[in-house]
Amino acid sequence: MHWFDELISSYLSYKNRTFSNPLLEKIKNSRELFLNEEEPLKRALNLLERRAEEPMKVAIAGQFSSGKSTFLNALLGKNILPTGITPVTSKVNYIRYGDNFQLQVHYHDGREAFYGIENITRFTDQRGEMEEVSHLSLYAPQELLKEIVFVDTPGLNSESKSDTEATQRVLKEVDGIIWLTLMDNAGKQSEIEALESFMDSYSLKSLCVINQKDKFTQTEVETTLDYVKKALSKYFIEFVAISAKQALSALSTSKEKLLDKEIENFLSNVKNAAKKDENFSKLIEDFKLAKEQISKKEYDLGALKESNIELVFKFIENNIKPQAKESKAFAVTKELENIINKIALQHLELLKGYEELESEFIAFEKEVQKRFEKLKERFGKELQQAYLKIEEMIERVAVEIYSKIKREHKKRFSLEKKGVLSKKERYEVFTYEVAKIDTDAIYKTLFYDDNIIGKMFKKYVKYIRTIQDGVNEENGLIYKELEFSILKWQKTYEHLMPKDELYSKDEFAKMRRFASKVYELFLKPFNDEIRASFALISSEFRHLSSAINFNYQNATEVSIGFLERKINESIALYEESPNLFPLYEPSLDEIKERLKISFHMYELNNYMNTNRTFLHKNYDWLMSRFEKIRISHCNHLKEKKSLHKDEINKLNKSFSNNYK
Repeated sequence: MHWFDELISSYLSYKNRTFSNPLLEKIKNSRELFLNEEEPLKRALNLLERRAEEPMKVAIAGQFSSGKSTFLNALLGKNILPTGITPVTSKVNYIRYGDNFQLQVHYHDGREAFYGIENITRFTDQRGEMEEVSHLSLYAPQELLKEIVFVDTPGLNSESKSDTEATQRVLKEVDGIIWLTLMDNAGKQSEIEALESFMDSYSLKSLCVINQKDKFTQTEVETTLDYVKKALSKYFIEFVAISAKQALSALSTSKEKLLDKEIENFLSNVKNAAKKDENFSKLIEDFKLAKEQISKKEYDLGALKESNIELVFKFIENNIKPQAKESKAFAVTKELENIINKIALQHLELLKGYEELESEFIAFEKEVQKRFEKLKERFGKELQQAYLKIEEMIERVAVEIYSKIKREHKKRFSLEKKGVLSKKERYEVFTYEVAKIDTDAIYKTLFYDDNIIGKMFKKYVKYIRTIQDGVNEENGLIYKELEFSILKWQKTYEHLMPKDELYSKDEFAKMRRFASKVYELFLKPFNDEIRASFALISSEFRHLSSAINFNYQNATEVSIGFLERKINESIALYEESPNLFPLYEPSLDEIKERLKISFHMYELNNYMNTNRTFLHKNYDWLMSRFEKIRISHCNHLKEKKSLHKDEINKLNKSFSNNYK
């Protein structure tokens, strides 16, 4: 049993052998770079993996009825493909390795279906209606197919235009081309025209096989071969005359083929027996018997050699295979590089969106600083003018009071000094003038009939309101400019769609959702601060207006009362001691000073007439709030950007390490 164990072990080892594939490693490493694999990206990477794993592709091409299917059967050593006089192969058929014979039908709408191999004629015969079928994949447990995928193509001179176009597409993608022609048809004008149209660019990977040499003498074969080499030299690098019929006969009955088939049957029977818990003894005896019979079988080496089929395999091994390996490595690497670049570009596009938004806030902050400085200067001057207007009104009131100060004669009685002998007291009468403020006349002019001061202060309140409206309008315009630029950004990114099918729909959907919330996330805090500033400034101006508008009459009356008291106090003191206390008469400057005190002008001076007015303080406060908001926004955007920057750095690092 030692020989049997070795045989089975060797065969299973061969069947299950694995190969180190650097291309697959590259793809696997690259897959670890991506945040997620949505269906298009997953499909592209899976396709690339299949391409990396897939053996080289060799197309079998030629005019219709040139024996392509028979030739393929010869290469495979088994009658798998149907043959016929009419153009039988109507669909591109990829012949691949599989553990079992199976036919996979690919439809144009993406559907796939599996059938037994006996159904192949149903899907390849041009005599059938197969418009819904895109292409076929035929799986066969032939060792050769582990190294090569053969592509059976429709004839180039088929009456079906779609057949010819399908063949043309295949010729571009395969690693090598075997052009099949018949000994009695080779080099004819129709063939030259077909080659001129479809094979002009593929000479370095193309072999011309002239079939049916078994039907002609050696001299006829050599003559035809010489003629074909001269006529078709620009389309092929090698020419060989073969007999597919002889090759198929020899290969299908070879010891290797028979033994391989017997081993596969044995293994299949062993699996079935194991499931049924049956004894393997009879299976082993049957296998040993079949092996002995195969070993006694004569192997027709002469027929195989005479068929020249080994020259076809030699061309595949020496010409197509090296090119295929190199071109596959280049193509897969290039495509993987292209995928990585696309994903990097996706992250760059999304990163650009966040950077643009961030730059809007940075630019806004710089612009606001300049604008606020200009507005502080502008409205600071307007407040100073407002302060001077109060002084002008006080001047007017002071002049009016001063003009209404009259002279009033008063008498005082002074006790004369008595003489030594005089016993009677005598009083001396002195007449003097005192200041008398005509309050009735003042009130009539200022508050009642003419209402001069009332009109002035109402006009002043309107002036103050104009300043207030100007401040709030300018602040509102600053916000509106920010809103305009941010909503312009939003308009772009709220409708942003992937430019490439490999781009992540989920990532772009996140960006669109993010952009749709730009007001709540970014504009609202600025708007809230502008509104708070609006309320604060309005409150300050209302306080200022109230202090003036509702206080002017009281302040005037208080000032007049103060002056009257001072006049009366001076009269009382004067009458008691005229030599010590002079009579008081208010000057215009004294009246102004008293009015300033009553109108709280010194407090208003700090409020309105310095470099630190309430507006200056409000703008500084608003600027500090804007700066905090900008920092918060930029930190938020920094987190968003870092995700994409990290991905870009990973992709760039991988690209530098693996693709340069």
